[in-house]
Amino acid sequence: MSLRRLFPLILLVTACSGRQSGSTAANESPGQRALEGPRSVPPVAVRLPARGGQVRAYRLPTLASENWAAGGRVSPARTVMGVDVPGRRLLYRDSSGAIDAFDLVASLQKTVAAKGRFAALATDGTFLVIGPDGGVTESQPWGSQRWPGTVGGGVRAAFVGLGSRLIVIRRDSIALISPEAGTPLTAPVPDATAFAASRDGDAVAFATDSGLVVVEDRDEWRPWFVRLAGTPTAVAFAPSGYRIYVALRNRSELALVDRFQRKERPSIPLPGPAAELRMDPWGRVVLVTPPGHDDETWILGVAANRVAGRLRTRWASDLPTISEGGVLLAREGRAVVARDVRSLDSLGAIPDGAGDLWFVGRWRPSSAIAATRQEARQVEAAPASSAPVERPQSAAPVVAATPPATPRPAPVRVVQAPEAPAAAERPGAIWVQVSASQSERLTRDLAAALVRSGHPARVASPASAADSWRVLLGPYANRGAADSVARGLGRPYWITGRGPSDASGP
Repeated sequence: MSLRRLFPLILLVTACSGRQSGSTAANESPGQRALEGPRSVPPVAVRLPARGGQVRAYRLPTLASENWAAGGRVSPARTVMGVDVPGRRLLYRDSSGAIDAFDLVASLQKTVAAKGRFAALATDGTFLVIGPDGGVTESQPWGSQRWPGTVGGGVRAAFVGLGSRLIVIRRDSIALISPEAGTPLTAPVPDATAFAASRDGDAVAFATDSGLVVVEDRDEWRPWFVRLAGTPTAVAFAPSGYRIYVALRNRSELALVDRFQRKERPSIPLPGPAAELRMDPWGRVVLVTPPGHDDETWILGVAANRVAGRLRTRWASDLPTISEGGVLLAREGRAVVARDVRSLDSLGAIPDGAGDLWFVGRWRPSSAIAATRQEARQVEAAPASSAPVERPQSAAPVVAATPPATPRPAPVRVVQAPEAPAAAERPGAIWVQVSASQSERLTRDLAAALVRSGHPARVASPASAADSWRVLLGPYANRGAADSVARGLGRPYWITGRGPSDASGP
C-alpha cells in the first residue's frame, strides 16, 4: 500500500508545523490569538502505542511526561498518516489495515475507512481516501462524504492539494480531480522511479534518467525540464516551494533546482551518495540517508549548505521528524531521543518508545476540552431521546509540526483578498511573507482564507516572469511587531521589507 502526503504532506507534527491553528475563544482578537494562542500551548510529542492502549504525551524538549487525566485508548497502530489540524485528529493506519482517527478533543478513536488503497492528507487538513473500487471518500471530523464517480485503475500514488484537489499519479500521466470539476484535468508525465509534490500541491517533480521533469498547476500541468549532471534517485521540495533537492546516483552531492528560475543551482557536497531525502517541515535542514545504510542519517543545514552532523536512526512513517522549536525526534535503538537539531545534543529520551508511533506539535487539554470529552462520553452513554449538552465555546489550539496550511473554515461567502495598493505602504514598513507561488489562484485562495481568519493578508503580484505571487501580512512598524504576529501563525514565514508595491506588475 502506498501513502504519500504533501510535504508530509506531513505530521501533527508540523510536520509534520507549518500552517496552523485551531479554534480560539470567540472574544479573542487576531492580535491576541497571535501573541497568546500558540505560544501559550506547550510543544508535545504524542505517543500512540503500537500494540494498542492509552495515548500519552510528553513535553518537548525534555520528553517529561504530561499528566493527561483522560488520555483515551486506541487499537494497535501500524503507520502514521498525519494530523488533521483544524479537525484536531491524529490519522493513522491500524494493524488490520483500516484507517483510523483519534479525536484529541473527545479522546476517542473512530474508523475513517475500513480499507483504503491510498490515503493522503493535505496541509489544510483535507483528508482523502481512495478505496479498493477507486471511489474517493473525503473525511471530516463530523463524518465522511463520497465523491461522485471513481478515479479508475492504474494509480501509483496520490497527493492532496489545497481546496480538496486530488492529484493522482499513474505510470504515464497525472490527473487533477475535484468533486465539482467533472472531467479530470490530465497530462502526460514520464515513467519515473521517484517523484514528490510541493507542500501545497501546486507542483510535482519527477526524476528521470537525465534530469528533473516538473509539472505545475499554473501551467495546466505542462512539463518543463532541467538536465542534471547525474541520474536522480530521490526528490524533495523545500517547504517554501522555491527549491527542489535531488539525490544523484553514485555522486556525493545533492543537486539543487530553482523552481521559479527553472534552472540548476550549485550542488551541495555530501559525505557520499544519497538514497532518500526528508525535509524539515520548517525548512532548516534536510535529512539524508546513504544507500545501504538505512540506520544512518546525515543532517544537512540549509543555510550553510553543508552536513552539520550524523545520527544513527532508522526511518519510518513518523520519525525522524523535527518540531517547530528545533527538536529532532528520532529512534535510537529501543529509545526515542529528543535532540537539538543544530548541535545534536541530547535533550531527553523515552527508553522504551521506539516500538510505538509518534506525532509532534502543540496541544494541551484545557478545561473546555475536558468538558467536551465528558460531553462525548455522556452522549455515547445516553439514550437517543436525551437532550444535547451545551458545547463549550473554546479549546486549546493544535498547531501542526509539519507546517499545515491555513485553517479549514466552515462554508462561508467567498472573500476576495485585496490587491495591496502602493499607497498602503509606509517608508521602512515591515511585512510578513507567508507564501510564494507561481499559481495566482492558490495564492488568492490562501490570502482569502487568512482574511477570513482576521489577518491583514494582501496579494503581491509578480514583478517579472521569474518572480512569484506572494501573500503578505502587514505592514508593521518594526521587525519585532511583525515577528510577534508571524510566530503566532504556526507556519513558516519570512520578515521582509519588500512590500506589495515593489512586486506589483505593470
